[in-house]
Amino acid sequence: MELRVAKTKKMSDAMHDDINDGLRFRNSNCFCGMRAIVRISDKRNENRYRLFLCCPKDACRFFQWCIPLKTSLSYAEDFQQLQEELCVLREELRVVHDKVHLLEQTKKMVKIIFIGWCLLCTTLALLLTVIMT
Repeated sequence: MELRVAKTKKMSDAMHDDINDGLRFRNSNCFCGMRAIVRISDKRNENRYRLFLCCPKDACRFFQWCIPLKTSLSYAEDFQQLQEELCVLREELRVVHDKVHLLEQTKKMVKIIFIGWCLLCTTLALLLTVIMT
């Protein structure tokens, strides 16, 4: 009788281990900062029935294929934290990009104004030269 209990216990432990060794996917946040949701591709191509992450509101057009993790859950938590930091860095990069773009536009306007002043001064100098002679 004890042998059967031991076998049953070992079998249930093995089943439990199989469950723990199942596929794991990294959670992710979309560009909006919200928790991305998992969907199944229904396209009629090689990606049909493939899992992907996207924005729950389809606001930021976030898209990422689900790639199974082959690491333990503790690493998965580290990956989740890195993913969240990556989203923050992407947003900061977007803000910096917008500021640089604005500075480039301002720089172009300053050049145009400078060239305009140079042309005006040259024209005035030519007119004064003509008038003086």
